[in-house]
Amino acid sequence: MRWKHVAASFSSFLTGTASKHTAVQQQCGQAGSADDQFTVFYRFPYIVAARFIQRLKLYQTGVVVAGIPVTAYFYKTGAVGFDACLGVGAVSTLALVMLYIFANFFQRVVGLVAISDDRKLVRLSHLTFFGGRNDVIVPVDDIVSLSDIDERAGDAFVKIRRYSTSDTLYVTLLYGQIENAETFRQVFGVI
Repeated sequence: MRWKHVAASFSSFLTGTASKHTAVQQQCGQAGSADDQFTVFYRFPYIVAARFIQRLKLYQTGVVVAGIPVTAYFYKTGAVGFDACLGVGAVSTLALVMLYIFANFFQRVVGLVAISDDRKLVRLSHLTFFGGRNDVIVPVDDIVSLSDIDERAGDAFVKIRRYSTSDTLYVTLLYGQIENAETFRQVFGVI
């Protein structure tokens, strides 16, 4: 199922429509129609910077990895030495490892949390691999209370877990803005 979201993200990346929602998951058979209204009660203001870093890292990795065949060609013609080829290979490997680390981290950080008007569904918005927005719509009953997973308010990132899946997302209470504390307590419980 995760590959479906990667494919949707990749196609939106190529077509330039990454600002639109790339995928919406419906959990537990709850049908959230497009006309459901959601009210934001948590916002991470630095998600735009995270999106920029994610895309910049993707472009940087592409440029560095594309340099490998060029360097190999120049090595074969004798224009550069073996040390230059080894250096480009090492930098490309480091860029790929850092892309994996950054993407794995930024894909789990939640930028917006909103609740539906009927207070039964929660929309968790986070980044995709390509820096687009992915909305996960889950029932309020599916979210594990923060007090049940021993999370502290002083931690930089707090885990959001669900009963229906082992996927873990993160919110930051230090740098995020809780716009409605009562709704936050209703959804995530008391820390």
